[in-house]
This record gives sequence, structure tokens and C-alpha cells, in this order.
Amino acid sequence: MTLKSEVDQVFLAAVESGNIRYTVEPALALGTLLVSDGVVGAWAWAPYIQVVAAAVIPDPCWLCGISYHTGVVGTIEGDVAVAIGAALAEVDIAIFHIVSGIPTAVGVSVNAPALLPYPIRIVGTPRLAVRLAKSTGAGAEGCSVKVILAQAVGA
Repeated sequence: MTLKSEVDQVFLAAVESGNIRYTVEPALALGTLLVSDGVVGAWAWAPYIQVVAAAVIPDPCWLCGISYHTGVVGTIEGDVAVAIGAALAEVDIAIFHIVSGIPTAVGVSVNAPALLPYPIRIVGTPRLAVRLAKSTGAGAEGCSVKVILAQAVGA
């Protein structure tokens, strides 16, 4: 893609954005449960968990962020990496910092989006996966996650 075509798409996205559609993956399902299952210690990356199989997302689309939901077991602070690629060949394209936990009167977030300042273009229809590094030791704490995508940008 040339610089001019990228600038044209950014202009169309920012100014002529009436065609853009936002979706979440996995669509029409609960979020992907993202926990380390006790396999790694504090702040170590857990294995990738598939969010959506290859050939499902539109081509092209833009990663805009993630939505993370009700925590599991306890409150965590952590990083969520979103990656593209086949199993065992994933490449991280964005990392989000989150705090998630069991809803309480204190106000732990139940459904919070984490949005990128600039969306990331995804070409083709790769598999999407996520992984978690969290503040707690090897335990079952975590949350459910969906990725937020835009399509028809610049159309």
C-alpha cells in the first residue's frame, strides 16, 4: 500500500465515515474466556487462546480495541495481547492494559472497552488470538474478551 492510498483511507475514515460498520468477535457469542489456568506466574505470558478462526473476519478490517468483561475468580491487573496468525505462529499487533474483577459495590469494571488511539489495519482473513499476562500468580483469575473491528473503512 502506498502512502497516498493510506492517507486517502485515513481521510475517508475520519471525514467520509458513513459506511464504516463496527463489529465484535466472537460474534453472537460470549466473549473468549481469557485466563492463565495456573500455567504461568505473575506477569508471564499465558498461551494464546483463539478468538476467531481464519477466514471469518472481513478483508480488510481494522482492529479498534477490545472489550473485556466480568472478571473470573478475583480482580486482576494485566496486559492483553491481540495477535494474528496460525497457532504457534502468532504475531502480536496490539497490547492493552486492563484491570478486571468481580463486580463489587466499590465499582470494579464489568464491561469496559479499551480502544486504540489509531486502529490497526488487518489484511487478509487471519486467525485472531489473545493472551494474558496478569498481576496475580499462577491461578484461574481472568476475564472474557471480545475484539472490536471496523470494516468498510474508506468504502
